[in-house]
Amino acid sequence: MLLARCSPEQREDQTPVEQREGQDVGRSENTREPSGEAASEAQNALVPVAHLTSFEDDVTLEGLSHTEGLAVPQELGGVVGELLGRSGEVESFDSAAAVVDYVSQTPGAIGLVPWDATNPRVKALAVDGKALLAPAAPVPEDYPLAAQGMVGPDPGELRRVVVAGDIVLDRGQSYAVIQQNLGLDFPLDGGYAAITERTLVPNPYAESELVYQFTAERQGGAGEMREYLRSADLTLANFENPVLENAVWHPEDPTFTGDLRLLPILEQAGIDGVTLANNHILDAGVPGLVETIGHLEEAGISHAGAGPDLAAAREPMVFELGGSLRVGVLSYQNVPSYEWAWATSSVPGTAPLEEEVLREDVRDLRAEVDLVVVMPHWGIEYTAPPESEQVELAHAAIDEGADLVVGDHAHWAKGIEVYEGKPIFYGTGNFLFDQAWSEETSTGIFAEVILYEDRILQARPVPFVVLDYAQPNFLVPEAGGERALGKIFSASIGPEFEAYNSTRD
Repeated sequence: MLLARCSPEQREDQTPVEQREGQDVGRSENTREPSGEAASEAQNALVPVAHLTSFEDDVTLEGLSHTEGLAVPQELGGVVGELLGRSGEVESFDSAAAVVDYVSQTPGAIGLVPWDATNPRVKALAVDGKALLAPAAPVPEDYPLAAQGMVGPDPGELRRVVVAGDIVLDRGQSYAVIQQNLGLDFPLDGGYAAITERTLVPNPYAESELVYQFTAERQGGAGEMREYLRSADLTLANFENPVLENAVWHPEDPTFTGDLRLLPILEQAGIDGVTLANNHILDAGVPGLVETIGHLEEAGISHAGAGPDLAAAREPMVFELGGSLRVGVLSYQNVPSYEWAWATSSVPGTAPLEEEVLREDVRDLRAEVDLVVVMPHWGIEYTAPPESEQVELAHAAIDEGADLVVGDHAHWAKGIEVYEGKPIFYGTGNFLFDQAWSEETSTGIFAEVILYEDRILQARPVPFVVLDYAQPNFLVPEAGGERALGKIFSASIGPEFEAYNSTRD
């Protein structure tokens, strides 16, 4: 999907183990059957794994065959030698889990592990353009790291979940689609874009800080944004406004009323559900909330996080993927000075992001679904590092059984974390929103998650930039994408990112 470089990362300070010699490099190796004890133990196809901060998405078979210090489980040394036709040095570990642990804390390292040993602590790479851990993945016979007898994941059990940030169907969306008459297709016609110039200017919200103003150019691929979102098995976002039949357009005001005529944009994106627990859902009062819920239900878009009373606001969204996987989604609001918007037993509003409420809801939902997602709207705007209260609440959610936490509200993409093996995205930034006054506010991410059955195998941020106040476009890696990811990684926490940041000091 994204343009990416394909050069393998290499290391020189590695420990040798014996390898088989005399094998040819090439696709013919895919049909060779490993012999002896290794054959009986190596039943799953292999995937390359890199550190979470790696900018690589793809490696070549030839590149792997020459990567110095390739990290492999000891029992797979012979298999790796046959598949890659290499006799060079590798880094040998007691188990696949040990390889994952090593790679997760060693920026620049690359390892090979059975596909089912991958987890969100490392980044799985494609090989020669073939990604095994993706829906509609190639059958093992077509995959470069599967010898005869090796098996890959059941493609029918692989699913992709995409979580986006803030949507406002007012201001820039209304300006582009209605005022400029660009049409309902325009917001999702985005493809790829490159940042061509940037200039440091004072941050209008914090004069002691600087932000970047920028210019960008489209790089083709029109419509890729729509296809990416629609092709996901589950697509979620934060709906940051009431949507009304008689909406008032706010060109610049921080009060939002989404125009009902723009709601089909969400349907074009294949958005299955939206969170309503945010600080703008009551911008048209309780009548606006009631009308919004009605329009969403009429459009077949699920919602969570706000309602006529506290019990309704705390109700989760529940989705069935593939007829067998139940995913539950909870939504909460904790924006400073917006406690007044919290629902009570008799007053409409948003679900409160309070630890006791959060823990109780996650425990209850955990018993009913296979995967629990928590989407909080929280914290301080225009800052990337996670705040201590956010970290505590995210950890509490996972301690109670949540599998994934994806936050929003900061209007900047925030740092990420892998806690107890579970991914946390502290802020996705803007999605369909017009804050074009800086590169930081115009750049958002999708939290992309790959599931196998009821387990998260992979989680990664996918960066994009909003152009013309309304249209997200994927950022070309070497012209903005890598910079966006680098800013996120530098604001991230946990041992994986501590290792990364220590190399940058």
